[in-house]
Amino acid sequence: MMPNFPIIDTHLHIWDFDRLTYSAFQGHPLFGKSYQIEDYQRDCENVEVEAMVFLECYADFTTTSGQYMEEIDFVEDSAKLDPRIKGIVPMAPLEWGPKVEPMLAEMKELHPAVKGIRRIVEFDDDPRALTLSDNFIEGVNLLEKFGFHFEINVNFTQMDIVREFVKHIPNVPMILDHCGKPGIVDGAIEQYRSDIRELAEHPNLLIKMSDLPAAADHENWSEGDLRPYIDATIETFGFDRTIYASDYPVCLLAGSVTRGIEVLDRALAGSSETELRKLYRDNANKFYRLGLPVSV
Repeated sequence: MMPNFPIIDTHLHIWDFDRLTYSAFQGHPLFGKSYQIEDYQRDCENVEVEAMVFLECYADFTTTSGQYMEEIDFVEDSAKLDPRIKGIVPMAPLEWGPKVEPMLAEMKELHPAVKGIRRIVEFDDDPRALTLSDNFIEGVNLLEKFGFHFEINVNFTQMDIVREFVKHIPNVPMILDHCGKPGIVDGAIEQYRSDIRELAEHPNLLIKMSDLPAAADHENWSEGDLRPYIDATIETFGFDRTIYASDYPVCLLAGSVTRGIEVLDRALAGSSETELRKLYRDNANKFYRLGLPVSV
């Protein structure tokens, strides 16, 4: 099964080792090479994609500098090769607090494809101290001034941090990437239900249905392993606040772009076309301000 309309992929990673430095990927058997837009085009196979949103790729940074603008430049060059790249979500050092404002202003003024910011806290030395620091919270709240949203990237062991963090972000639109990387291998479905039930109480937070196989046993996962998490997500956030994404090429750890969509389609069998269009396209168009025609 495949959607019978073009979809929007809201989580595309591409990287170029010749242009930027990615120490986290070096030596990795799958990720230790460049992934360009041509690779994504090939690996989408028969999936019809109307537009993509690029997500930052954890390019090397320090406490005082990073490759933030250089990554945007790389993606803008890639968009010249494939203009379906309609949005960019770069990294910015929001933990700088008010000192990050000039960088955000530059992104807003000079790079109109920038739609929001992601600052991965999952891999930080102290995710709790970072996420709940006054400076980080101030930096995230600054995004409202520029019309940007914030993407939350954690794993299920850090969701208690997220539950506290979102209480301090009343107005900035947010989205939880990859369903918060639930503990599928650990069978942590009850924790997942509890976490997202509380998070869904915040109307400015959406959830990204992406790459659940990567949170399962990469080699031996089944649709039955994923189904409770898909069901819980839809039951809690509904079709109005859930957005599809592939998480390419991370999805290759446990499958493919095509297989991920097939699993999701079977889980959502019986849903209306209106609901499926919201999940696969319309919510993304609205949340990421892509300016594509509204479905009729």
